[in-house]
Amino acid sequence: MHLAIVSPFPPSITGIGQYGYHVTRSLAKSGAFSRVTVLAGSKLNGEHPNHLGITELEYCWGPGQLNARQAILSRVKQLNPDLVWFNLGASVFGRSPWMNISGLLTPMLIQKMGLPTVLTLHELAELSDLRALDAPGGPFAQLGARLLTEIATRADVICLTMRNYAELLMSRRIECAHIPIGAYHEPDLLDESERQELLFFTTLAPFKGLELLLEAFNILRKEYPRLQLTIAGTEHTRFPNYVHELRKHFNGTEEIHWLGQVPEDNVMELFRRAQIVVLPYTASTGSSSVLYQAATWGRAVVVSDLKEIRELTNESNLMVEFFKSCDVQSLCNAIRVLLNSPEKRRAQTRHNFDSIQHARPEATCRKYIEVFNYALKIHGSKNRILMSSETLETG
Repeated sequence: MHLAIVSPFPPSITGIGQYGYHVTRSLAKSGAFSRVTVLAGSKLNGEHPNHLGITELEYCWGPGQLNARQAILSRVKQLNPDLVWFNLGASVFGRSPWMNISGLLTPMLIQKMGLPTVLTLHELAELSDLRALDAPGGPFAQLGARLLTEIATRADVICLTMRNYAELLMSRRIECAHIPIGAYHEPDLLDESERQELLFFTTLAPFKGLELLLEAFNILRKEYPRLQLTIAGTEHTRFPNYVHELRKHFNGTEEIHWLGQVPEDNVMELFRRAQIVVLPYTASTGSSSVLYQAATWGRAVVVSDLKEIRELTNESNLMVEFFKSCDVQSLCNAIRVLLNSPEKRRAQTRHNFDSIQHARPEATCRKYIEVFNYALKIHGSKNRILMSSETLETG
């Protein structure tokens, strides 16, 4: 069985690319495929990840490339795999709405070539607060968001990382499955850090709430002189100068560490040093891999009380410290609660560590193989993916 994967990929894309990397690694190690080819989307710089155990890794497209769709179509046609899995979001193809519409046509076009296709769609833009996300398109943004959904959901099966997304598409009679992001690694309850360090780790964009966190940090530093803040992640493709301007504004603020892009092999150390992970988002674009990573490694979390985040914590049985979105005093209070109470931090991390056991990498791998087989079936293919239970348990 030859599986082709089309996904943003490290080094230069976090979030969806990081998810693609880890699911790819689990699938490749499962033993279920004779060949796995990744058609990776990334800016062609930096160190590319290795030790995936895959046959091929090709960086054939990247965000902002006008020929991305054609490059993917051409390569898939040459490879002629048994099945194609796409791992995409609403803006992975670049800053322009038309560039993303063009890129998200690719699963439908490959399906029309006669190949079974599965698409993991991390965002349903039509359900998002487009104004808070500063989405392009003005009065036509909502129409464009609905168009993105219609275009992207023309694969054989659509996978969603949030349950309410799956329920919406099911109501439209679209074949879909709910697969939570889950743990990227085998859960490991790290010893708590003795450093009073906050971690902000995500793709950097205005709607991620970093300005709010920086304001709160300056307030809290007066009460907690040992407090530190680490900011890690790459810039969002739609906001290329955002971090530069922000760093200029907060230049000189002590104990703020701007790490930029972090190699995949160093991510666990980010969490090891941190005492509290902060997700101060002012708008949501779907599920949060950082929340699952905090649960995987035993780190307490402060998060804004957005509707999507509440739904995510409920469906994944995760415990967090909520604060009122966009309210700096509420954010300060939530951070204080965890800074002042080691017992509360331990209770939260223990609960979340127990919950993440149900979403280990092998569980995610198993769900994808079930979806792949379903796509093969409804596409009329006689191929099926076989895997022993022993392989699944160690994948």
